[in-house]
Amino acid sequence: MSSTLPKAPDHPFKMLQPKTRKLSSILPGDVSTYPQNTVITKYARLSHIPSMGLGLTATQDLPAGTTWYLATVDNYLPIPKRTFTAIRQAGKRNPEWEIFKKSIEIYSVYSERWDTVNFSLDNLRFLNHGIVERGQKEEDEQQQEEDGMGNVDIGGTAVTEDTMVGWSAWTTRDVKEGEQLVFNYLQFKDCPWANGCKRFLMPDGDEEIDFEALDKETACEEGTSNVEILLTREQLGVYVDSGLERDIDKALMMVIAKWGVWDEGRGVLVIKVPFEV
Repeated sequence: MSSTLPKAPDHPFKMLQPKTRKLSSILPGDVSTYPQNTVITKYARLSHIPSMGLGLTATQDLPAGTTWYLATVDNYLPIPKRTFTAIRQAGKRNPEWEIFKKSIEIYSVYSERWDTVNFSLDNLRFLNHGIVERGQKEEDEQQQEEDGMGNVDIGGTAVTEDTMVGWSAWTTRDVKEGEQLVFNYLQFKDCPWANGCKRFLMPDGDEEIDFEALDKETACEEGTSNVEILLTREQLGVYVDSGLERDIDKALMMVIAKWGVWDEGRGVLVIKVPFEV
């Protein structure tokens, strides 16, 4: 989810701008008028952090225990294994899918309950890691507080059968206006079939995922046709309103512009993922 893990210079993710349709030719109405249903904009802003890059800072004083983020059906995109496999394969032939795959790995949180990686459509993507990495000596609690490290926590459980609504983030101590919000990535669950922000903290030599074997297994078990990503107007509104400064932040937009089709019958944007194993 962090903009700094791994550090991503522009050139590895740089894409030639493909000749694609304008969003106005794909989506109904003015995208800027779509609902932007995310509480995060009230409590946190996207900021440039010295020596770190992009991150989140508090828009106001936040007393300990303040809930400053709440997952809704509008501000995250659940991606199951079959869809991620399709995206990985599409990335081998299409640069916009490769950069979207990388953005999923950096900006998603794994849900063990639903076996999905959940891509943040709002600025939660820029919540930085704030605890020392594995293998380093933990600083004492007072020093961590002085450095502004680990001042938020994330948790909660789903309250409906098909979403992560109820998943939230709150402050673990008083946070001053302008102070960066940071979280310990090591508390995230490992995804068994996709890299995630936690995996980037693992020391070299840790066991890596055999993606080729997983791709073949997924293709055999679940088939390889009709892989779709569906986005509602509300989800698009949240995403368009988030920080889209760099290519990796705009990866979903590039996929939409080239592969998206509005389905009036279903009332959603349909992105068909080319899937070949």
